[in-house]
Amino acid sequence: MAAALFTVDTPYRPPPPHLVAPPSVLRPAVAADATAIAAIYNASLRGQPYQPDGVTPEQGARWLADVLAQVKGMDAPPVANYLGPMSVPMATRLIAVHGVYGRPMLVATIQGETVGWMGSIGLHERPGLSPLYEFSYYVAPRWRGHGIGTQLVRHLIAHAPGWRVDRLLATVWSDNAPSLAVLSRLDFQYWGTLPGAILAFGKRRDLLLLGMTLPDANTPSMAAAPAG
Repeated sequence: MAAALFTVDTPYRPPPPHLVAPPSVLRPAVAADATAIAAIYNASLRGQPYQPDGVTPEQGARWLADVLAQVKGMDAPPVANYLGPMSVPMATRLIAVHGVYGRPMLVATIQGETVGWMGSIGLHERPGLSPLYEFSYYVAPRWRGHGIGTQLVRHLIAHAPGWRVDRLLATVWSDNAPSLAVLSRLDFQYWGTLPGAILAFGKRRDLLLLGMTLPDANTPSMAAAPAG
């Protein structure tokens, strides 16, 4: 019997209806995408769920600018367990690391604009975990609610077996309702909870482990899934 589906702390309410977005195009990231990748990641840090309760988007933006000014020339995080903005050199290095492992970082573009990206966190670097792909994805604020995240994850599900991957893992903060909703709709299963494992901006959260088992990693890659 499949594991029970996970629940979220706060029910996810989709944003108001938008105009229909043009279809996005997925492709491997290249060094020239580093600026857009860093900007999309950094935008996610300005507000909830990353910032503590009571912090306004404006306050989050000021914090982001102050820290980014300190790390903008760095190509690696300044400290262990760093939770802060990504510099363009950090993004450039991240793209290159994905190429080394043969599992490309993906970007989603709409009419030439980079609107989202997805990559591996790095758990697969631990001994014996090469069949596992721990992933994360980020969508530009004005394109959230258009199915970009869903399309990125569907692409990963379709193509990961071709990378000799048969396990997908997402580690999600317990109050990240939008991501939990996307993964639930795509039939990810609850694999466990690390209670209070996240300490960020003075607030504790649980870390949820959500996973999917794919066909045997030795089988040929499946055809790309349709956009969603």
